[in-house]
Amino acid sequence: MKKWSIPRITVREENRVLDRIALKEYTELMTTRFSEDPGVKFQMEDLERADFLLALQSEGQIEAFDKYHAVQFLDDGQGLLIGYSSKEISESLLMEIMQNSSLKLLEQVTEEELQLMQSRAMLESEIIPQNWHCKYFDGEVYHLLVVAINESLKGSGAFRKLLMPVLLSCEKKKIPIVLETFNPDNVPIYQHFGFQLMESHRSDEIDLTCFCMMRAGQ
Repeated sequence: MKKWSIPRITVREENRVLDRIALKEYTELMTTRFSEDPGVKFQMEDLERADFLLALQSEGQIEAFDKYHAVQFLDDGQGLLIGYSSKEISESLLMEIMQNSSLKLLEQVTEEELQLMQSRAMLESEIIPQNWHCKYFDGEVYHLLVVAINESLKGSGAFRKLLMPVLLSCEKKKIPIVLETFNPDNVPIYQHFGFQLMESHRSDEIDLTCFCMMRAGQ
């Protein structure tokens, strides 16, 4: 049986800038892993340039969040995690980050493509309750947005290697971690790491379910 070596997590150094080669590697990883996500598939369905547009979207998000130390990486483009504390990134700053993350996409997308993507995003937003976690916890929370691992590392412990620093940090600060996912396969994976399924919201119109999960601060 082949043994996998677990890539170490890259420690983000102050003022580190993600170089273009590395950015391309992580963009390709995120694009590949999320191309089969039910929510992404719904947004990109029937778009001829779906992979290209998703890559622009992924690259923009990595760059925008990395400026605020909100991205952790496994070496050599093997994995990445995007997440942030509500204390460190306010809702107004988050809006600015999301706007910046879409700049590359807006430079390339056609009006027809943009209208289709926006209309589908609006339909998805109807089943993602804003700040749903506030009914369970009033205070600082960590928002886990993206975890992507190279498929070749499945079962190697790479996912745990990437996620554990976040879990331990939040346990130390006694703050919960919250996430939303459209992929039902993700639910048992996160439950294995102590997350609980708090709510699920389904839309029969678009055949999607949003799973809202939380890991309590210890």
